[in-house]
Amino acid sequence: METKRNQYLEMLNVHSAKEAYAAVKELASSLSDDEHLIRSCIFDLHAAVENELRRIFYHTFKAHLFLTNEEEKNKETLADFDKMIGRLGFMEMYRVLRPILKWWPSPDLQWIQYINETRTLAAHKDSMETVLYRGRNPFRDADCFAQMFLDVWAIRQSLAKYFEIAIDAPIARLERYIKKYGHGAA
Repeated sequence: METKRNQYLEMLNVHSAKEAYAAVKELASSLSDDEHLIRSCIFDLHAAVENELRRIFYHTFKAHLFLTNEEEKNKETLADFDKMIGRLGFMEMYRVLRPILKWWPSPDLQWIQYINETRTLAAHKDSMETVLYRGRNPFRDADCFAQMFLDVWAIRQSLAKYFEIAIDAPIARLERYIKKYGHGAA
């Protein structure tokens, strides 16, 4: 079924992209421009942490794939794997990693759950008055909003260090071992 070009713009009685974005924003939400901006930033901060968690998952489990010299089979295996990793949600990944990260020597990692809780509240509440981050409202307290940003920055630095130590370093050691001693008996 083919849709008529701009039929949805016509249904909203708008004629340009600028009008459409303004109309949909007004129809979909009663948030102020500042509230929209803050909520959007909260989503971006959450996504930044989620991407780091996904990178850890991807590289941790990719090492367990059975890849061979058959390039087509490898492409299929990697495509299935990529799809599975891409479908994992923030909390699915964090629930698995939490016991590891809880004891990692980086206190910044304890704030990950609060980033997710704040994002969930911002996404599902009609009023931004009840959205809290570590006991404060990022929509009403600029210092709290700045704290969220700095906490995410610190979380990302800590997760990058974790990645370097727990994932990259063992791979490098294994590559050096194979280079020196070979793959072993086949």
